[in-house]
Amino acid sequence: MSGRAACERLSPREGVGSHAPFEGFVSALVSEAESTLHWGFCMRRMAVFLFVCTALGAALLAPSMANAALYPQCPAVDQDTGCQFLFTVTDTETTVESDPAQGPYEGSDDALIGIVNNSSKPLSSIALSAEIELFGFEFDGICSPGAGPIPTGCVVQAKNSANEVMANAGESCPPATEACGFVPPAGEPPNNKFESNILINGIAANGDMVTGYEGPTSWFTGIASLGSFPTGKGVVNFSPALAPGASTYFSLESPPVGGFGSATTLSTTLSGGGQSGASISVVQGTPVTDTATLSGANAATATGPVSFTVFSDSECKPTVAAAGSATMVAGNAGPSTAESLPPGKYYWQAHYSGNLENQAFTSACGSEVLTVLAPTTTTTTQTGGGVVGASIPVLVGSSVTDQAHVAGALAATATGSVTYTLYKDKKCKVPAFAPSAGAVAAGTALPSAAVKPKAGTYYWVASYSGDGVNAPSASACGSEVLIVSSKAKLNLPSSKGCASKRRFVVHPRGPSNLKLVSIKVFINGKFAKAGKLTHGATTLSLVGLPKGTFKVELVASTASGKTYEDTRTFHTCVSKKHRKK
Repeated sequence: MSGRAACERLSPREGVGSHAPFEGFVSALVSEAESTLHWGFCMRRMAVFLFVCTALGAALLAPSMANAALYPQCPAVDQDTGCQFLFTVTDTETTVESDPAQGPYEGSDDALIGIVNNSSKPLSSIALSAEIELFGFEFDGICSPGAGPIPTGCVVQAKNSANEVMANAGESCPPATEACGFVPPAGEPPNNKFESNILINGIAANGDMVTGYEGPTSWFTGIASLGSFPTGKGVVNFSPALAPGASTYFSLESPPVGGFGSATTLSTTLSGGGQSGASISVVQGTPVTDTATLSGANAATATGPVSFTVFSDSECKPTVAAAGSATMVAGNAGPSTAESLPPGKYYWQAHYSGNLENQAFTSACGSEVLTVLAPTTTTTTQTGGGVVGASIPVLVGSSVTDQAHVAGALAATATGSVTYTLYKDKKCKVPAFAPSAGAVAAGTALPSAAVKPKAGTYYWVASYSGDGVNAPSASACGSEVLIVSSKAKLNLPSSKGCASKRRFVVHPRGPSNLKLVSIKVFINGKFAKAGKLTHGATTLSLVGLPKGTFKVELVASTASGKTYEDTRTFHTCVSKKHRKK
């Protein structure tokens, strides 16, 4: 056998692990030996070569300082410089944090776990579970991960996994790599064994099976199935018990990407402006909050925070607001902080951080949509009998229409429709006609359908539907009054001659001597006066009107609400004594 062949029979697994640059360095050294020395001399010098190779290879393979440990409660193991996961135990909960810079320490699935006891009592054990083979150990572990470094204290056990006595028991690992693990702590019961589906590294002097995943003060018990996973749960024990403020470490097989415990889902509900649901619309200025409900096998015992975030697009990328966090209690968390947002569409998302019994979960982007609408106001103008205004008199048989105008910060682009309803009563409860609608464009609606009401007093209400950015609104009941009267001669004075600066005393008389009790006066369609008759009389004033022609409508009502209208057209002029000289 050549010296090169003899050197290559030493598997990298028997040293500090397989690594391409390291193997190349070994081969180069051996090739040099073959060219200058005979085979026997190579064999005598092999120990020296391997010692040099091991030292240099360890330096080449040491974890990068750039991969600095966020949680230094764990020692450096293989590719990790600290804990991949950190459990923090308090008097009320156990939180789980992860360091994204620390992956599986052997590059595949094994995880380095740190634990800190921040409770007020010593911690003797902790139960863990996950919907994966969390305790499915397979020969290796933190004392023999395949490459250095490994923790101090790893030694060869009394027997290997095949129950064969190890002649080098107690020797440090490395350079020894078979049956490596920590010596079981004093508190671990002797002859602690595992089921056959759990592979071990060796057997300790007290008969305890050693998986190699134990830390220097821990051991595993109660490994059992969780759902379809035969080794999905178990108990990590500590001896001595972990004192308040103290920390230690161990490792696990294949911790779940989604977290420890059972799988969960998170449903959320937005609330604001008297509404609640997954998707709501509110008017600008309305505070909105979010709540979350956790579902899962262990949801009732869930603890830990739920954070709420508001985004401006359906991919949940640009953050609009961090809406605070709330603690999960009995599967429920919230409300979030109240958010009052500008007009627009927003996407809320809730994230549950998880704990040991429940996996973390983030609600789906787009599962909660908040639409904030710009406030609007709707005003109206009615037209009929040749007059236009908020309150107008018309004779029976006149056609009347209403038209709405929408105002607001974004009303210039308003769309949607306006529904017009004419009511018989002051509370706007009893419609006189079926409602009609008009489309809205640029804040102005098409007019209502024309109506011809019977004699009486009516009240319009126009309701704007709103659109994607503008909030609904409605005109106020009573903001428009329509008086429909029968034609009658009410004893108005003559309209002949100049009526400038005149007041008329009028004694209205109803048809068939009906007693009239109140009047309304309109001049050119605009309301001018209203009141009760005094001794059957009222005053009609044209004082202050400029020179011109004015249509005066007198509407008189009986006690039962019947109305009668009389009209005169008066001409005003400036008398000689008021003309400029």
